[in-house]
Amino acid sequence: MTTPAPTSSPIRGGCRCGKVAFEFDPPSRFCAHCHCESCRRSHGAPMVTWVGTTRERFRLTDPEGVLRGYTSARGATRSFCGTCGAMMFFESPEWPGEVHVARAQIPGAIDREPQLHVFYGEHVPWMTVGDDLKKLEAM
Repeated sequence: MTTPAPTSSPIRGGCRCGKVAFEFDPPSRFCAHCHCESCRRSHGAPMVTWVGTTRERFRLTDPEGVLRGYTSARGATRSFCGTCGAMMFFESPEWPGEVHVARAQIPGAIDREPQLHVFYGEHVPWMTVGDDLKKLEAM
């Protein structure tokens, strides 16, 4: 396990090619593994780990304007780098004022470890989850 970052240091990350960068000030709101079908299909992975922050604490750097978004019928937007394709952010009217950041886009430690699994009722049957974190069937 990584050691949580000091609470005063901004948490920084970016896409694979480096054209989109971000930072946000701790404390983060949460860190959780999501197993919902939408996250799985968008990321091409059995689950996605998200870190939540408030819009006020979040800063985006995209000088070339390459960040792209897909908005679902329910109004949730998933943002990704238009150059390298890295999935980066999730915003939804269900969680107004929050930006959820893909944890894999943050190379270093953050102020907390993953706390739970959400939408575990939608998890794939071909992956075993072997941790002791709480598993919520939905959210």
